[in-house]
Parts: sequence; structure tokens; C-alpha cells
Amino acid sequence: MKERILELLNRAAGEYLSGQAISEALGVSRAAVWKAVQALENEGIAIEAVTRRGYRLAEKTDRLSPGNLLPYLSRDHRESLLCFPTISSTNDYAKTLAVPDKSQNYYLAAEEQTGGRGRRGRSFYSPARQGLYLTGLYFPEVPPARASRFTAYGAVAVCRAMQEVCGLTAEIKWPNDILWQGKKLCGILTEMALEGESGAIQYMICGMGINLSQQPEDFPEAFRDLAASLRMATGQTPPRNLLCAALINALDEAYEAFLKEDPLWLQDYICHCATLNREVVLLSGPEKIPAFAEGISEDFGLMVRYPDGRRETVYAGEISLERRG
Repeated sequence: MKERILELLNRAAGEYLSGQAISEALGVSRAAVWKAVQALENEGIAIEAVTRRGYRLAEKTDRLSPGNLLPYLSRDHRESLLCFPTISSTNDYAKTLAVPDKSQNYYLAAEEQTGGRGRRGRSFYSPARQGLYLTGLYFPEVPPARASRFTAYGAVAVCRAMQEVCGLTAEIKWPNDILWQGKKLCGILTEMALEGESGAIQYMICGMGINLSQQPEDFPEAFRDLAASLRMATGQTPPRNLLCAALINALDEAYEAFLKEDPLWLQDYICHCATLNREVVLLSGPEKIPAFAEGISEDFGLMVRYPDGRRETVYAGEISLERRG
């Protein structure tokens, strides 16, 4: 009930809602509404109560919660959105989720991860209240080879959400790191599980961690020259709830585009790609292979030319970008 009341107050956009109107909307007594409002205030939500006028939010809260997110979502995720103040890993929790309806997308958002992971099992720095950590859970009926392409759609979704909320034009380092001035703003990890007998996809998850409010000194020393935050890029920290809602909306669109193989998303990816037309190093185990990034294929592979003139399209692995100039 608390989250439903918070949702109604957010939808009221600063106007008062009477206790009677809330009780009728939720089908509960006015006393129950009053108790729920008191509980929200005890959790630090500033709610103004005026006799004969009702309740309104005295100030916006940046706490991640369904009540704060649902008013800004373009689709109804009331039954498919989970929010956590802290969690080990949104990706890991998504793998355990028993979902009643596989025809819709599910989202798990957190303010902190204590066991966040990146590619190749690396730990992912996920401090409390300095980032946004979000995982989308999907059930596509596509060949497994196609599923790996969704990570590129997810990268475009992050860029679109940052542009909408922050006015920032971010870049993508192939395949899915989000950069500002060559430093990492966001990491993305896409995973899936297959049925042993049929090879069909059981689920696909796409997790992302966005740095929001850090200053350089907030990052571990080993990352300070490599990482950036939206605060560093724009001068201010974006509202976490607005950015999370914009990202969920963009991911819903990305998933539909992925299923249809919408070529506009490939074009958008290419426009944001910082890897193209420059020297790169392909990292394959202990090997470091120099190459020149010539283009992005229709299935989001990286088209490279080696020093001996050979050309290849790479679909997996990591790269480092050679410094320009």
C-alpha cells in the first residue's frame, strides 16, 4: 500500500490528494491511508498533510522504489518491477526469479550491489547511492546466436536514456562499454541460459551499472584514470528515478527492436561507436593483437583489418583503444 500511495502522490505532480480520494483509489479505509503515510514519513519521505486538502509530496525523493518509478514508465510494470536498497547482484537475483508471465519484461533496480560482476567474472564496483544498477530479464524466442546481439541494443538504450535525462551524448566502445571522453560511465553484462535438450533460450538478462555521482577521488585508485560519472560529465547528478525510468523505457523499446532486427538501432549504434576508424588492440587471452577498426557489420560484429592486410569480423572478446594522435 505504501508504494501505491507513493505512486499516486507522484502522479499528482505536487497537487494535494485527499485521504478520501486515496482510500477510494486503493479500496482501503482512510485510517489505513493515514497509517501508510506515517510509515512513509518514518522512512524519510517528506509528505505534507493539510486539513481539508489532503497529502502531497513536499519534495522529490531519489529513493529507488516502484512508487517513484511507475508514474514515469511508458508501460505497466507494476507486477514486473523490483527495487532494492542493496543486493548482492541484480543479474544473479534475476536468474532465480520465478516469473508468472514470460510475455513481459522484468526489471530489477538497486542502489547498491555488494557482489556486482563484470565480464569474465571480474568484480564490478557498485557503491551505495553513487550509481544505478539495473537488470532486465527477457524471454526471447530467437536462436541463441542472435541473443548475444542484444548487448548492443542495450548500449544504445543507455545512450538514449542519458541523452534524454542528462543531455549528454555518450559514446560506445565496442561491444557495449559506455564512455565519456574515453572514460567508462557504464558497464553492461548480458547473459543467457539454454535448455540442455533443445538448445532453446530459457532466459536472457542484461545488467548495467551506471556511475552517477562519483568524483575522481571516489573511485578506487586503480580505476581513477579509467572511470567517470555523469556528475563529472555534466556537472550535476541526475535524478536516479528519472534516469532509471528513462532507461527502462528505452530497454523496452530496445527489446522490441531486437526482436524485429530494426536497422535504425544499428545505425544509432554506429553513430555512437567510438571504436570505428581507429587503431585498436584485440585482447584474446594473453594475446594482444593490433588491428584497425573499419566498421560494424549488420549483426553488430566489429570489422577489423590486421597489419598484414587480412580482414575479419570479430563477434566476441574485448578490445582496447589506442590513444588518438
